[in-house]
Amino acid sequence: MKKVMQFFALILMASSLSLSTYALELSPLTSKPYTGDLAVIEKKKVIRVLVSTDLGFYYIEDGQPKGIIAELLAHFEQQLKKENRPLHIQIIPVTRDQLIPLLIEGYGDLIVANLTITATREKEVSFSDPVLENISELIVTNKSHPLITEITQLSGQDFWVRKSSSYYRSLLRVNNQLELQQLAPINIHFIDETIQDYELIEMINVGLINATLLDSHKVKIWLSTMPNIQVNEQFPLRYKGEIGWAVRKDSPKFLALINNYIKTVKSGTLMGNVIYNKYLNQHLWLKKFLSPSKIDKAKELSNVFFKFSTEYDFDYLMMMAQGYQESGLEQNKISYKGAVGIMQVLPSTARDKAVNISNIYNTTNNIHAGIKYMAYLRKYFFSDESIDYQNQVYLSLAAYNAGPGNISKMRRYAKEQGYNPNIWFKNVEVVTRKHIGKQPVVYVKNI
Repeated sequence: MKKVMQFFALILMASSLSLSTYALELSPLTSKPYTGDLAVIEKKKVIRVLVSTDLGFYYIEDGQPKGIIAELLAHFEQQLKKENRPLHIQIIPVTRDQLIPLLIEGYGDLIVANLTITATREKEVSFSDPVLENISELIVTNKSHPLITEITQLSGQDFWVRKSSSYYRSLLRVNNQLELQQLAPINIHFIDETIQDYELIEMINVGLINATLLDSHKVKIWLSTMPNIQVNEQFPLRYKGEIGWAVRKDSPKFLALINNYIKTVKSGTLMGNVIYNKYLNQHLWLKKFLSPSKIDKAKELSNVFFKFSTEYDFDYLMMMAQGYQESGLEQNKISYKGAVGIMQVLPSTARDKAVNISNIYNTTNNIHAGIKYMAYLRKYFFSDESIDYQNQVYLSLAAYNAGPGNISKMRRYAKEQGYNPNIWFKNVEVVTRKHIGKQPVVYVKNI
């Protein structure tokens, strides 16, 4: 239970992360993409920067932007103004797998997201001069795992990474070498693109997964806060790596502007060292996120989720994950549609005789109402004996997000199109993505 509390304390920490920055504008994707070099950017008077949340690099603390990327971009905008280039920086947060595709399609002008410069990526985009150099990709395991010093020890091991990451490419190279030695490959497990490196490291710290990879400059942050991780420095899977910013290949003049700025802030310069050391070598900024109050809050919420999940026959960790997906486990969140609290329950749903829970502004009542509504969805829409328990839960989750009528309709469509209407993954989810969109699909997958 203690490990679960530590893990969900980190989940609560993540719930405070959203994207913004100083005087910079936070924006969703524009409906009208466009491409072009510096002349187009200057005409539009805006630099659209694609970023991904990454603790220590781009995050929000008490409503204020923090992190290396936030400070670099704020400083960049200030420097542009001093050079009589009044270009406004607009931040566009996306998942990591969408950074390069959306840049190419014209939804952004620049990627600033801790991207390692690789040959594969250089075929698609143009990278700036490095902002960080001599980066190694290091294997991170739990301390209970034997120290890794040679490639043969990786045979048959399980690793968890994002498919879009340079880590994945490194593991593929290792598998090629293992194959030449007639050894079993590494088992590569893909995680959701929304999961950050620190979340993976915490899963290793509490023993939930076996191994992952981490850039050496990030290791400095987590070694001081996660006592059970082991960094296998003797056997890096990539070394002398470089991290840069990225632009489209049609933007050489804009790239020159970026490189001119990077000369003043890359690691090793006075300004660069001040910003990087603040986050990589000084860890005072972590104290708030790792305070005992976070763990206490996780324990308190876990007890409530356990109580009502047991009552209505759900896995309490799955229900807690649903609460995180709905609200980041924040009871004070109210959506623009009026959905309330951790489980984002509509007052009309709570009043309905199927739920009948009062005062959903109370944390306990809110969680109770959300889980009771899940039980109602499962019982009245997905309780056929032909649907196994797990798929009853998956379909109920989808209905919680998209509405039971819509998901019932998707089951009918699935049957008509030759899919199994009683199985969510690779069946009902396929037609749901086609007819409703990706939101309920991503919702269930994340949980």
